[in-house]
Amino acid sequence: MSTTSPALSTSLVATQPLPATGTASDASAPVRTGHCQCGRTSYQVTGAPDDPHLCSCVHETRISGGPAVLWVGFPVDSLIWTGPGGEPKWYATYPTLRRGFCPDCGTHLVSLADGSSMVMVTGFSLTDQSGIEPLGHSHRENAAPWMHITLAPSPTS
Repeated sequence: MSTTSPALSTSLVATQPLPATGTASDASAPVRTGHCQCGRTSYQVTGAPDDPHLCSCVHETRISGGPAVLWVGFPVDSLIWTGPGGEPKWYATYPTLRRGFCPDCGTHLVSLADGSSMVMVTGFSLTDQSGIEPLGHSHRENAAPWMHITLAPSPTS
């Protein structure tokens, strides 16, 4: 398993592997697991879910074939690929953003922006989906006109 730095270059190609395969530093932080449809590409993330939101951008709707994708953030350095398939295959949808999917079944699993400290995982790839109710909806203007969503209340400080 690679332990290279999670810092990413802006000149990445879609096939370059994700360097974040270390271990979580806080043993008391919650651990979550997730996997693709066929189970060959699975992962573990550590920490509290961050920024759960729906996205209806043209990339998400095209990739998913649905009206939106639920994204949930976790620290990039907590991501560990645990399945027999290893890392997903990568596809760059923007010059500085790439998405990982299972090369066997095609399940879309993660999104990573260059230089980000967070990796976004697809909410429904998580085994435990508690506490990931979307608080926002990005690119709402692109959502299907029949799509009406009641979002979770915003957290109070």
